[in-house]
Amino acid sequence: MNREAGNSSQALQGILSPYLEFDGIDAAMLVSTDGLLIASAGNQEYDREALAAYSAAALSAAVGLAEELDTDLSGSVTLELAGNHLTLTPLTVDLFLLLMGSR
Repeated sequence: MNREAGNSSQALQGILSPYLEFDGIDAAMLVSTDGLLIASAGNQEYDREALAAYSAAALSAAVGLAEELDTDLSGSVTLELAGNHLTLTPLTVDLFLLLMGSR
């Protein structure tokens, strides 16, 4: 990895790290709406690339559902799966924040 890419990665991790200070947040990730993992911080227990891909699909489905209901997705999407809580928050047209916690 070249020095510039390493610095960019560290900068993005620095942006994500403060989310880990919130009670119950185990991992924070920046994900493209195409499902590519851009950066992550926190829990290493799960396959982050798979989580990124699945969460992008879930967010896409939520956008489709909002359109079907003749509205827009103006906030976050939250999912609870077997005690794991995920929050998907669009940041731009191409990027969203995934926060994951166990409570």
